Amino acid sequence: MGLTYVPVARVGEVAAGTMKPIEMGGRELLLANVDGSYFAFARECPHEAADLEFGELSDHQICCASHGYRFDLATGECTLPKGGPRLTTLPVEVRGEEICVKIEW
Repeated sequence: MGLTYVPVARVGEVAAGTMKPIEMGGRELLLANVDGSYFAFARECPHEAADLEFGELSDHQICCASHGYRFDLATGECTLPKGGPRLTTLPVEVRGEEICVKIEW
């Protein structure tokens, strides 16, 4: 199994409470800063493919603006409604001044 860290932003580039669209391997993702913690996740809501860039960040979760589905950004678990589809999440690590998404294969 291999491991790599892909730089997607620099520290300070994504303000607390905001998101930045990123692309990795043709996949559209979002990088979010929630109280100084960074999260990378699929830009498309797994419920009905709405754009999560218009969602609301709070309590380490994102709420889809279209239908109110809520996802835990650390695990991808759908917290509202319980048992809903999971959000694809990727691990993030700050390495020096770079915010990197960790990829394992």
